[in-house]
Amino acid sequence: MLISFNGVLTDADDKIFSSHSRIFKYGDGFFESIKVINKKPQLFDLHFNRIQRASTLFHLPLQEKWTQKYFEDQIELMCMKNGWLNARCRIIFYRESDGFYAPTRNRCCFLIEMSESSPTYPINDTGLKLGDYGLILKPSNFLSFFKPLSCIHYVLAGIYATEHQFDSVILYNEMGNVSEAYNANIFIISDDEVLTPALSEYCLDGVMRHFILNKLRNLGCIIKETAISEDDLLNADEVFITNATRGITWVESYKGRNYAFSKTYKIHADMFGI
Repeated sequence: MLISFNGVLTDADDKIFSSHSRIFKYGDGFFESIKVINKKPQLFDLHFNRIQRASTLFHLPLQEKWTQKYFEDQIELMCMKNGWLNARCRIIFYRESDGFYAPTRNRCCFLIEMSESSPTYPINDTGLKLGDYGLILKPSNFLSFFKPLSCIHYVLAGIYATEHQFDSVILYNEMGNVSEAYNANIFIISDDEVLTPALSEYCLDGVMRHFILNKLRNLGCIIKETAISEDDLLNADEVFITNATRGITWVESYKGRNYAFSKTYKIHADMFGI
């Protein structure tokens, strides 16, 4: 399998980092996960917008030639060289520099890795079982909107979910409200309203979240970006989670509360035509 290392295709098993790399020492960077269908990265205008914002806030300036089209071309080339039409893509941006916590320079590098994937956003046949993870609260700062490489809180939440046989777990923010699932944004349906945590609740500023909100508004649905309490979650009619690579996944249960799924199925059909 080939990866792209600063625009040069190389074997995924080749040694490309030294033990001095900041990517190992500090998790100094951020990443994007992208679905690729027919060699084309999906919703990439939204992904690239988030890449640009993260680049500014993380002090990792992109090279002038690293345009949206540059990365689209890189992804298409990697699909061709790996023999794939459809893939899950991850672009990692990291700082290459000497220094300790404070780097001596802000040189940005990137790595693109991919794995073969489905050509669609299929809805799940069996609903998810959700738990909650309260040992770590979602931080209330701008890092929460992006995907830093140093994402140990998501790792620990994922381990907790596996150990307790949950498909995913809810993360709460410092105000005690629902922020997101450990691997996705969260939506609830109550009566005819679709609600999701507002960005002021420090959820991930998810690409699929953005796409779904805009599409539902264009369809005339009642949408609320707001604070969501655990009581709101327990009293909801339906619950679903979203991310850029899987689309929409419906939730069957949370803490003994079982949810319906018919409206979620309709939203999925409206979004993806499946």
